[in-house]
Amino acid sequence: MLKKKVTKGAVVFTLAAALLAGCTGNGGTDVSTSSPTTSTPTGTTTKAPEAATLRLLTDASTAWPAKKDWAVWKWIKEKTNITINQELHTGPESLALAVASGDMPDIMSVFPVEAQKYGPQGAFLDLSKHLDKMPNLKAFLISRPDVARRMTSPGGEMYHVLNDGAGAGNRMTFLYRDDIFAKHSLSEPKTWEEMYETAKKLKQLYPDSYPFVFRHGIGTLNSFAPQFGIYPFFFEDPTTGKIKLGVTDPGAKKMVEMLNKFYKDALIPPDWLSMDYKAWTQFILNNKSFISIQFIGQIEIMNTQLQNGAHLKFMPPPLGYGTKAYSPKGDYEIYGLAISSKTKNLEAALRYLDFIYSKEGIDILSWGKEGETYTVVDGKRKFLPKFKEPNDLRKELGIMTTGTYGYVDFEASKSLSNANEQYSHTEAAKYDYPVINSLPPLSGEEKSAISTIEDQLLKYYESSLAKFIMGETPMTQWDAFLAEMQRIGSQKVIDTYQIGLDRLKKNSK
Repeated sequence: MLKKKVTKGAVVFTLAAALLAGCTGNGGTDVSTSSPTTSTPTGTTTKAPEAATLRLLTDASTAWPAKKDWAVWKWIKEKTNITINQELHTGPESLALAVASGDMPDIMSVFPVEAQKYGPQGAFLDLSKHLDKMPNLKAFLISRPDVARRMTSPGGEMYHVLNDGAGAGNRMTFLYRDDIFAKHSLSEPKTWEEMYETAKKLKQLYPDSYPFVFRHGIGTLNSFAPQFGIYPFFFEDPTTGKIKLGVTDPGAKKMVEMLNKFYKDALIPPDWLSMDYKAWTQFILNNKSFISIQFIGQIEIMNTQLQNGAHLKFMPPPLGYGTKAYSPKGDYEIYGLAISSKTKNLEAALRYLDFIYSKEGIDILSWGKEGETYTVVDGKRKFLPKFKEPNDLRKELGIMTTGTYGYVDFEASKSLSNANEQYSHTEAAKYDYPVINSLPPLSGEEKSAISTIEDQLLKYYESSLAKFIMGETPMTQWDAFLAEMQRIGSQKVIDTYQIGLDRLKKNSK
């Protein structure tokens, strides 16, 4: 059975070769120079594409509430003759309900795990069979095989396309109140031990504070672990190229011991497990916390709200264990777009996906239009004065919001950042962990064989680490914790994902 699966996988993961072969007819168009599918040689006339209307399901964001009159929809209509009717998720079950009802929008924003779940069930179109109709998307995938392999199933199916370009904004970075540090002659901590000592000094200076705050609960360990040389759950170990359970590494125990010290000395809030965004902002704004780890864009967002000279600044990740401190490699995107297998507007849906990966689509959906959103000064584009910060592009124009782009030119958003924020992006890139925290895709049969074990392991892992950090379980029980992970079935999960990883590497050559 295993041999049969691998053989089937080889058919797909000849994806790169298939893409290249499919593009030879148009000269192997590169994404950086490709033109939209509606373009034709000089001197010829083109027939305008047929008008169409597509339903597009996306998430709802409080940071940039969706608007029907966003300029991106107008620009898309002008270039493609497609009208987009945006529909919003009303909750975590919105996609599942849409699939179950059979009344699916033409295009849906999805995560890879959703594509892998609903695609094989027949809900989503297998886009790999339609790439010849999307030369710009095909060219993009050739230029970015790393993206192509993350969106391709073990059998070669492609049930969604991933967004790309805006991943730099997804980095999780350390940040600190440099005004507070300067006031008290404190230095940026270079190690977790130094960060602990600095937090203790801040606690003495501000007794009502919790100097170190973070808002993703136990999930924040995914951001802390790279400073200790690992990711904490299952991941591809960059030193061996093999699947590993991170908590079995000595660095994981060191990380948990450090967090226990922070908790025991009231240097992190007692409700750290349930800290939400609103509470996190209040800690930062009200001098309750001075060191944090957050999405890099929050440095800029919070600096517009802080008063009286208060200021957040990027901080290199402190070393916890090993020889080099890393931040999680977050410069990639995990959202994408799927087409309903039941769409009655297939040609238009394919045309939409192809446009948002075309040179013209990338340009206008990143920068807008000259005179309307930007001017050109000394050969460089400059956004109009009414756009003061990157988030204004999302709020006012819809640029870089879910479903409005395939690949985006991040330099557009970055151009509105001030010197401090541009410094943050430049510096943060120097500390990326060698691999992303992502596991290889599995076949449905492989996934079913370990899904129950994975769920049990995750629940036990999360509850156990929380208890270790809060001192409810002594660290003397660490070996017993690892033994229980083994008993539940961690090795079977490792072996299964190793099959997927070996297959992926073999067929990506």
